[in-house]
Amino acid sequence: MNSEDPVQAERTSEATRAPSARSLKMAESAARLGRRRAQVRYTFVERFTHAEEPPPLARMLRGGRGGQVRLKLYLSYLWLQKDDTARELAIRHNAWATLLDLPDPEKAGARRIADAQAWLEEHRFIDVTRTGRLNLVTVLDETGRGEPWIAPGAAAKKEKESSDLGALLHRYIQIPQTFWTHGHIAVLSGAAVAMFLTLLCENGGLGEDRALWFSPREAESRFALSEDTRSKGLRELAHAGLVTTKRRPVNETDFQAEALYMRNVHFLRLERLAEPAAVTPRRRVVRVPRQRGTSAGTP
Repeated sequence: MNSEDPVQAERTSEATRAPSARSLKMAESAARLGRRRAQVRYTFVERFTHAEEPPPLARMLRGGRGGQVRLKLYLSYLWLQKDDTARELAIRHNAWATLLDLPDPEKAGARRIADAQAWLEEHRFIDVTRTGRLNLVTVLDETGRGEPWIAPGAAAKKEKESSDLGALLHRYIQIPQTFWTHGHIAVLSGAAVAMFLTLLCENGGLGEDRALWFSPREAESRFALSEDTRSKGLRELAHAGLVTTKRRPVNETDFQAEALYMRNVHFLRLERLAEPAAVTPRRRVVRVPRQRGTSAGTP
């Protein structure tokens, strides 16, 4: 008897990504050197006008292969700046590779760290002094102009006395150290980390229940991130439990509106950072056509 059923539903899913025990132990060790909350200037993530060059975040991701390693490594450098002025870091490449949970941290992973470090040095985000065994890395200002790094909180306090504009330039977001110690930085892709920073900026330090949204034009103008990066990053953040997305009208208080315009709005779930990291893709349905002309039991 021939089967005439048109389709057969088959459920598939990607494997859950979680940090390795080795990576978590390395992050716990690094936390003794790091801030409780890393400080990152808004100007690293967004630009003031479309006429300016893309912000450093976008440039790091666009700079060829290895963008996500560059981004994660630079954020980690900022995390380890406990003082208000930059201090030299003498950390071996395989330790960084283990922290970020790169495959084969002793060899291939260490090479990826070396490549990322060379790019950051060339583009003036860090200064490197080469010694016999370990490179001494000094983090530079987030703009990539090669200027000395000063903690944005301290810089804003100093400049606020003479200029409100100076304080504005040093506005910053804060990333809890659990972003590292619970393995979130290890399991998230570069796109997801970029969108996490973008949403932190958009949140403006207000309550976590604040609805966040921006149009594609605004996203391009301010953050210079592609649609692919935005959609991939937001999807992954949802799978990691760090973002909830809902459909909401954006003009519901417009008395003269002829219709409601629906948008995806996003809610940061920062409490999730206090839990072990995991990216669990949602199960999806793949429809597989049944073969015709075969009877039950026929191989």
